[in-house]
Amino acid sequence: MKIVIFGLISGHGGIQTHTYWLTKTLLESDCQVLIITPRLIKFQGGAFVEKELLNPSLKIISLEYEYTDKKQTILSQIFRKINLIREARQFSPALFFGVGTGWYMTLISLFLPSQTKKVFHEVMSGKTHTKKDPRWGVKYFFTDVCAQASDVAKNFSETFNWQKEIPVLPAFPEPLEITAQLPKVEPKIIPLGKAKAALFSRLAPHKQAFWLVQQWEFLKNHLDELHIHGSGSEESLIRDYIEEKGIGDKVKCFGRYPDGQAYVDLLSSYDLTLLPTIGAEGSPLVLLESMACGVPFVAYGVGGIPDYGDNNPDVIVVLPEPCLTSQAREYTTTSPPGEIKAFLTNVQVMAEKLATGEINQPRLQQFYFDNYSYNVLKKLWLSYLLT
Repeated sequence: MKIVIFGLISGHGGIQTHTYWLTKTLLESDCQVLIITPRLIKFQGGAFVEKELLNPSLKIISLEYEYTDKKQTILSQIFRKINLIREARQFSPALFFGVGTGWYMTLISLFLPSQTKKVFHEVMSGKTHTKKDPRWGVKYFFTDVCAQASDVAKNFSETFNWQKEIPVLPAFPEPLEITAQLPKVEPKIIPLGKAKAALFSRLAPHKQAFWLVQQWEFLKNHLDELHIHGSGSEESLIRDYIEEKGIGDKVKCFGRYPDGQAYVDLLSSYDLTLLPTIGAEGSPLVLLESMACGVPFVAYGVGGIPDYGDNNPDVIVVLPEPCLTSQAREYTTTSPPGEIKAFLTNVQVMAEKLATGEINQPRLQQFYFDNYSYNVLKKLWLSYLLT
């Protein structure tokens, strides 16, 4: 089967991870895959992702290159895009699969053979506030839509007035059971006030890492340490605040975190992870990675995050109230308004559950294996795309 995939494939991020492992799944099933990527980081000797996959059935082409020695003229860029569309059409795919956003995705789909099935995978929140959103093109020119989570599917149907059923297919996380050696998780009880918590995230305002650090006066009654891992616009704010308040012995900001085995070892060293995001999330893969290591989490239930809590007693998903706005992150007191205060209250609840043995870490890791491991998602995706 010939499949064209439109999506980011190089760099770091959830879409890149999902595109990479979905491509690997299809190649392992003897599909021929053409990837069209908005950006491709080009290194000497070729594209590193293509080398990693090392399969004659794969070809990667990009709308534009990054880090090239020569700047392309506008005319050469136009010719490149025309040739790209011609190459995609000559590939004669049975399926065109789009992930992410961009008008080029819709444009390319229009030039493919009429018999090509066109599937869009919604990996964001499913919502939009503008008529210029490229996903409006999906509504009119794609045959099918699948979504990363049940709430995401509902949001997309309501926002874009999509009339057909939207099946739920989780995105591929990095399968730590393949790329690293996961720990053999044992049950453990953490005395109240002794738990080490961490946040792994891009440090953007809507992720609320800075807000979380500002709540240490409350959190110190229930946690022993709070560590922030990630980089972004709030990193300097967090570091300055820690120094200003003199809390660096308990609250630390480490910057960008590693991957592979070093990431597994680091993540496994914590007793719980936290994600108080109030942004338009899809389903953050970092929460799956936490489960894979048997580390429970407390997360704010936006986007597709509530699915992670279904029939999963070893995590806490704090469901949002309709009145929550971005202004909530401006509060820095230990008694913020309702929805955000609920997050802190549930951190306290999780600390108490860890102290009383109500959290079963091996059961949590098994939940990941049963629902989100590579083999499980591989069967799910192949069943959907190839039948």
